[in-house]
Amino acid sequence: MVKKITLLITVAGLCACSSNGGSLDVKNSTQEVSSAPTKQNASEAILGGWAPVFFSGFDKKELDQIIDGINTGRIKRAVVSYPTRMQTLANNIRDYLQTNTGQKISMKSVELKDTEQVKYNLKQVIVTLYFN
Repeated sequence: MVKKITLLITVAGLCACSSNGGSLDVKNSTQEVSSAPTKQNASEAILGGWAPVFFSGFDKKELDQIIDGINTGRIKRAVVSYPTRMQTLANNIRDYLQTNTGQKISMKSVELKDTEQVKYNLKQVIVTLYFN
C-alpha cells in the first residue's frame, strides 16, 4: 500500500532587474504526492540567470546601479560585449566598472554581419549581467 505523504514544496521565483532590486520571492504551498519525502530549504535553492544591458553612450546612472548590484552580491559577474566600432565606449564602461567594483570585467569583441533576414544594431555595447 502506498502512503500518501504531504510535502511542503517551496516555490521560488527570481525577479532579475525588477523594481524590487532582483530580490527573491518565496511562497509556500502543500501538495500530496505518493513518493518518499525530500528535504530542501528555500535558503539552499540555487537560482540564477542573466540579463543584458544595452549602452549607446556612457550612462553613469545605469552603470552605478550595476556597480551597486556587484558590490552587494546580487550580480555575480559582468561581461562587456561590443562591435569593433564601439571599442572606445566598451573600454570606458569596463574601466568604470573595474575601478568601482575591484572586480575583473571580461570583454568580448563580437563581429556580426547583417544578412537579408537579420539586421544588427552595431552602435551598442552590451553588458551581460550574471546573477547568483
